[in-house]
Amino acid sequence: MKMGIISEEKDWITCELERAMIKKDITPIYIKPSKIASFTGMDIKFKHNKENIMDLKCAFVRNLGNVSNYYRFDVLKYIEYYIPLINPTEGLENAGNKYRTSILLNINNISHPKTVITEDIDKALIWSEKLNDCVLKPLFGNQGKGIVRLNNKNLISKINILNEFKKKYGVFYIQEFINNPNNIYRDIRAFVIGDEVVSAMYRVSDNWITNIHQNGKAEKCELTDEIIELAVKAKNATGLVYGGVDLMESSDGLKVIEVNGAPSWEGLSRVSDVNITEKLIDYVLNNLI
Repeated sequence: MKMGIISEEKDWITCELERAMIKKDITPIYIKPSKIASFTGMDIKFKHNKENIMDLKCAFVRNLGNVSNYYRFDVLKYIEYYIPLINPTEGLENAGNKYRTSILLNINNISHPKTVITEDIDKALIWSEKLNDCVLKPLFGNQGKGIVRLNNKNLISKINILNEFKKKYGVFYIQEFINNPNNIYRDIRAFVIGDEVVSAMYRVSDNWITNIHQNGKAEKCELTDEIIELAVKAKNATGLVYGGVDLMESSDGLKVIEVNGAPSWEGLSRVSDVNITEKLIDYVLNNLI
């Protein structure tokens, strides 16, 4: 049996997937998105070097490289007609676009922070004042890149920040800042496979940006009914097979901040009691192929 790992680069996650596949007598096939050729009106559909992608049982989507290259994502949609992708393209689109995520959380009545999305700089200014302590985020992006906190900024500073943000990103995604009731900077990353939260961690920092890639530290987090319910609902709402759901503690319970369709579990694996990679591959073997 062959399984694909779609990634422009090798990293800790792709190497973990490769290791776990080999352990289960599965042949891992690396597929660089930039090296895929697709064909129409012919007997062949896709080629990656000499490898026929149609021979794969499934493929894990990890890193497409140039995210502005829409062709690469369109190729995935074409491939998905023939083999399962983990995660599915629709789920990746939903989780990769913060506006789509917020809409789906709202439709499914999943607790999340007050959020305003607009292209209008005047409305963005008005709502940044109304929300007071709030965070400005790009619609697309992860690892805490490009986000700005607007607390304690005077009017001129806010206008300058919003103008620069508008030039760079075009759309304002403004979310209320959730103060942790324990007066610490931390959030929760819950890792969901199917309908199971397999592990969770606190991401703790001396800064309000708690991402592991921004020097946040992983600490073990015991699962609670509230974490499990919210994380599974959020993952399912976005249409993912597996996902990393970010939760914030607040004075009135947990709130979902983001859902990640290609999450890393390198930091989580250091504090987890389970082998997340093997759990993920077992789920795919038992449920998807």
